[in-house]
Amino acid sequence: MSIGRSKSVAGASASHAPASGENGSTQPQTVTPLAGATRRRRNSGLLCELQSMCKRTLRATSQTIVFPFYSKTGTTPTRAQPKPDVVPALKPAPRRMRPPAAPGRKHQRNVDAVVPPAMATSPRAEIRFPLTTADTQRYLRAQWRQAETGGRFDQAAVDRLTTTLTARLLATSAATGNGVHEDSGEKACARAIMVCDALAQATGGDPARAHDALLALLDTTSHADARVRADVLALQTALGMTAIGLDTLLAIAPHVLPQRGLAEGSAAPEIQREALRHALRAADHLLRRKPADAPGPTSLEALAALADPVLPAVERGRPGSSATASVAQPGKAPAWLADPGNALAIKALHAANALRADPAAQCPPHLAQAYLAWRNGFDREGPGTDLAKAQQRLFKLFTYAERAARTGTAARAAAGFFGTQKSPLSALQNFGTAGVMLGHPDDEFARFTAALAPVKTQLADRLKAASTSRALKTRCAVRLAAIEQWERRMASKGLRSTFRFSSRDLETVAARARPLLSNRVALHADGSPADLALDPHRNRDAIRAEVKPLRGMTPAQLRTWADEAWRLSGQAVPEPIRANIDLVESRLAGDIRPKPGDTNAQLDAIGALVKQMPDIYDIRVSSGGTVGLGGVPSQSLAALSSHLGVPHVSVLPDGGYLQGRHAVIDIGSNQHFGHLFIGTESRKSLYGGLGGYAGWSFGQDGMANVGVSGGLRRSRDWGGPRGVTIRTRRSDDEQPGRPDAWRTTMLEVLHAARSAGPNSDAPRNAREMWGSLARRFWNDPACSINWTDSRSTTSATSGSASATARVGTADTKWGPALGATLRHVARAAHRQWDKTGNHAIDVSTHNSGRATAVAATLVEALPGIPVPNGSGHLAALSFPTQPYVGIGTTLFTTQTNAALRIGRDSGRIIPKHTFRDTEFGTFKAFKQFVDTHRSEWLTALGGTDDARRRLDEMVATVKARATAGNLIMGERMHMTDEAARRLDLLFHRKQHFDRIPAPTPVQARERASIDADIRQMLASENSWRRQALYVLEALGVQRTVGLSFLLNAQSTQAVSGVRELAGLSPE
Repeated sequence: MSIGRSKSVAGASASHAPASGENGSTQPQTVTPLAGATRRRRNSGLLCELQSMCKRTLRATSQTIVFPFYSKTGTTPTRAQPKPDVVPALKPAPRRMRPPAAPGRKHQRNVDAVVPPAMATSPRAEIRFPLTTADTQRYLRAQWRQAETGGRFDQAAVDRLTTTLTARLLATSAATGNGVHEDSGEKACARAIMVCDALAQATGGDPARAHDALLALLDTTSHADARVRADVLALQTALGMTAIGLDTLLAIAPHVLPQRGLAEGSAAPEIQREALRHALRAADHLLRRKPADAPGPTSLEALAALADPVLPAVERGRPGSSATASVAQPGKAPAWLADPGNALAIKALHAANALRADPAAQCPPHLAQAYLAWRNGFDREGPGTDLAKAQQRLFKLFTYAERAARTGTAARAAAGFFGTQKSPLSALQNFGTAGVMLGHPDDEFARFTAALAPVKTQLADRLKAASTSRALKTRCAVRLAAIEQWERRMASKGLRSTFRFSSRDLETVAARARPLLSNRVALHADGSPADLALDPHRNRDAIRAEVKPLRGMTPAQLRTWADEAWRLSGQAVPEPIRANIDLVESRLAGDIRPKPGDTNAQLDAIGALVKQMPDIYDIRVSSGGTVGLGGVPSQSLAALSSHLGVPHVSVLPDGGYLQGRHAVIDIGSNQHFGHLFIGTESRKSLYGGLGGYAGWSFGQDGMANVGVSGGLRRSRDWGGPRGVTIRTRRSDDEQPGRPDAWRTTMLEVLHAARSAGPNSDAPRNAREMWGSLARRFWNDPACSINWTDSRSTTSATSGSASATARVGTADTKWGPALGATLRHVARAAHRQWDKTGNHAIDVSTHNSGRATAVAATLVEALPGIPVPNGSGHLAALSFPTQPYVGIGTTLFTTQTNAALRIGRDSGRIIPKHTFRDTEFGTFKAFKQFVDTHRSEWLTALGGTDDARRRLDEMVATVKARATAGNLIMGERMHMTDEAARRLDLLFHRKQHFDRIPAPTPVQARERASIDADIRQMLASENSWRRQALYVLEALGVQRTVGLSFLLNAQSTQAVSGVRELAGLSPE
C-alpha cells in the first residue's frame, strides 16, 4: 500500500483566451477552464448529496453477472477526479471517545500468533527495560549462578567472570588496553548480556573456560592454548548467529574482521560483513554434533579444511584456495562431520571464507550456488528440501508462461479444471490489472489536466495571432471549447479512456466557442471593411460546421489536435508535452494484457508489471480449480404439484465439502523492498446447516407457483499460499524520476532467469535457472530468495432468503427469483512467514465483518427426483434452480481488521517495515477511532494549526469518498527504533535458549520470561509511532466456469489487489 507517497502532480495552468481577434474588433470574453457555459440545475447539490448518502448507506461493493455454468464478479475502481472540495471540521471532538474494542482484541491475537503465551515465567532476575549498569550486573551474577552453571562450578570462578564482564564490557568511560570504549549505557548493557549468553553456550557453562575465552577474544594476538582458541571460535559462532550478535562481536573485537581499505559507499563492506555472519552460521551448523570432549577447530579456515573431505572429490577445495591456503588438509573427516547433509554448509563456508578475505572474490559455480542458498537461509540441498521446492516453484514461471501462450480453444477452456493446467497469466490476459495499477484519483486527474493545459494554451495563442485565418481561428476556438468541455465532464463524471459528446455537450461547446471569436468584421487602416460580404451569422454557421463532425475525445484525438496546433506556428510538439499525452493514454488504457501465442509476451508482462507498479502497491493473479460435493436445501417444487391450492413446507439438511488448488503470482513493493511471489494456494471449505422452502401451487397440474426459501449455514474455510518469494531491496535515497532500485534489481533477476538456457534462451530445467541466478546474485545482499508459507482460517455464519414466482409445465418451470444472503465472519485469521530468506517478514492478521449479497435471477426449476417414502409429506427432492441470467451485488459491508508485520533485513528488524495496522470498513468507525487518538495525531503532525487543518481535511476527504463497501480506512503505526533494538536483543536471547536440547527448569522459565518480554514489547503502545492514515480500495475481478450444484467442478481465474485513494503522513 502507498503510505506517504509523493505529492500530486501540479495541476494544469489556466488557459488564456485571445486578447484581440483582429484590428478594430471588440475585446472577446476570457474563458476560464471548467467555467460552465450552461446553467446548473437548481437542485443538483441536493441530488448529489442524496446520492452520496444512499451510497454511504448501501455501501455497494461488487457486481456479479450469472449465466448457465458461468459467473463473473468484479469491482469498479474509483475513476480519476479532482480532489473533492471538503470543509474541515471547525471544532475538534468535544471529548476523548472510547476506542472500539474489537481492534484491541485482534491486535492481542496477532501478538499471540507471533509469540504464543507461555505457561510460566522465571521468578528470578529478569531483563527490564531500560537497561542499567546496576541491573545488568545483578542479572549477570544471577544468570551464571542459577541458569548456566547450576551450582556445578566454584563460586569464585563465577565471581571472577562476572567481574571481568563488568570491567571489560560495562565500562561507562574511556578504557585503556583492549576494553570497550566507544559505547556506554543501554547498548553496552545489551552487549554484556549477549556475550554472557554466548560464553555459556560456547563453554558448556564453565565459568573458568568462559573467562579465558573472553580475554582471548578481546586480545588481538592468538592464544597459545588450542582449547582456548577453539572456545574463542565457539564464542564467535554463538554471537554471530544473529545480526545484533555480530554487531556485538565486531564492537568488542574489531580485529575479527579487518577492513582492508574497502571503499566507502560501496557494497563491499556489507558483502564482507555478511560473509562473516554466514561463515559463523555454517560453523555453528557443522559444530552442532561435535561431542563436548572432542577437540574443536580453532578457526573458520581450519573448520573448512577439516570438513572438506565430506564433499565429493570434484567439489573439494583445491591447493591454494581459501579452504587450504593456511591449513593442512586431513585425509578423512571426523565422524561428527561425516554427514552428507552437511555438504551445503561446507561449500557455503568455503565461499564465505573467500569473501571475508576479498569481497570481490569469484568462486566456482558449485560454491557460488551453495552460498546463494545458504545466505538465504536454506540449510539442506537435495530432493524434498525447501531449497529444491523453491527452485522448482521459481521454474514454474516458465511453465505458466507456456500454458498461457496456448491458443487452442479447448485447451484454454479446460485450463484450471480440477486444479490442473492452470496459469495465473491467463487471468492477466482476460482481465488485465482490474484498476489496481491506478494511483490516487486526484493524482491521475492531475496528469490529465497537465496534458491538456499546454494544448489549450497553444490553441489560445493561435487565436491571438494575426496571421491565423478566420477559418483556422474558428477551428481553434471550437477545439479549445471542446477540450474544456471534455475536462469539465471528466471532472464531474470521472476520467475514462473514451468520451462521446452528447447533443447537449455539442451545444455547450458551440456556446463556449462564440465568445472566443470577434463579433465584428475586420477593418482596413482607412476604416473600410476588409470583407465586403457582411454576414452577421457567419461565426454561428462556421462554428456549427466545426462542431458537427465532433464525436468524442480520446488522448489520440488530443495528440492530433496538438500536432496541428503547433504546425500552425511552424513547430513540432515539444517532447515533454507529447510525453504527457502518451502517459495519459497509457494510464487510461491501464491494462497489461499479454496476447496468447507468444511465451515471451507472457514473461514480458511480468516485467511490465514490475516497471509500472505504483510505489507500495501489489497485484495478485491466480488461476485454478475447485471440486467437491454439496448438499441441496429443500425446495421440492415438484412435490407441490400433488397439493394444489394447499400451502406446502419442506426442510432438509444442508452440507458440503469443497477443495481447490490455485496457482498464484503476486507482484508489488513496500517501503523497504519489492517482491515477486510464485506459488500455489490450497483452499478447503466445510459447511453444514438447514434449508427450507414454503410455497403454493396454482392452476392445473401446478402450472404456476410462488414461494419463499431460506437457509442457515455454518462454514469453516482453511488453506493458504505457499511458494517462493524474490525480494529486492529499495534504496534509502531514491531520486525523483529515477527507477527505484528494487525495480532495477528485480528486472535483472527476471532477465537472468529468462536467459539461463543455451544461447541465452529460456532455461531447460530448474538447475540451469539457479546457476544463472547464482552467477549474478550469489553475494548480493540486495536480493533475497525466500520460501514463504502461510496459513489462513475463516469461521462464518450465513443466512439466506429468496422469493420466487414461476410458471411452466408439470416437470419444469421458469420465472424470476430474488434472493439475499447475509454472511457474518466471526473470525478470519491469517499467518504468513518466510521460512528462509535474507529479507524476511512475519505477518499475522485478524479480521471480522459482515456483508449482504442480493441478486435477481431468471431461473428454471429442473425436474425433481421422486422419494418413495409413502408419507405423502415430501414427494420429491429437486435440484437447485439453474440460472439463465442474473445480476447481483454486495451491500452493507462492514469489517474490522488488525495486522502485525515484523520485517527483517539481514537478520535485523527494520522499524519502518515493522508496522501495526488498524482498519475499518465504515467511515463512522474510522471517525470514532481518529477522534479517540486525535491528540496523539496532532502531536505526530507537529502540534501546530497546520497540523489540525491537515487532520481535519483528511477526515473530511475520507467522508467525501467513503461511499462504497470496498473501501478500507485505517491507521498505520511503525515500530520505534528503540523498540526494534530491544526486540533484536530479546529474539537473540530467545534463539540462544531455543537451541538448548534439554533445558533445565530454570532455563525453561527463563525462556518463558523472554517470550513474555517480547509479547509485552509488541503489545505496548510505546513501541509504536503513528505513521499514516490512509484509505484503500479493494479491487478485483473473478470468473468462474463449471458445475456448482451437487457436484462442484469449477475453473476460477482472478485478479485482485489494493489501491490507495488518500493518505496522510507526518513525513
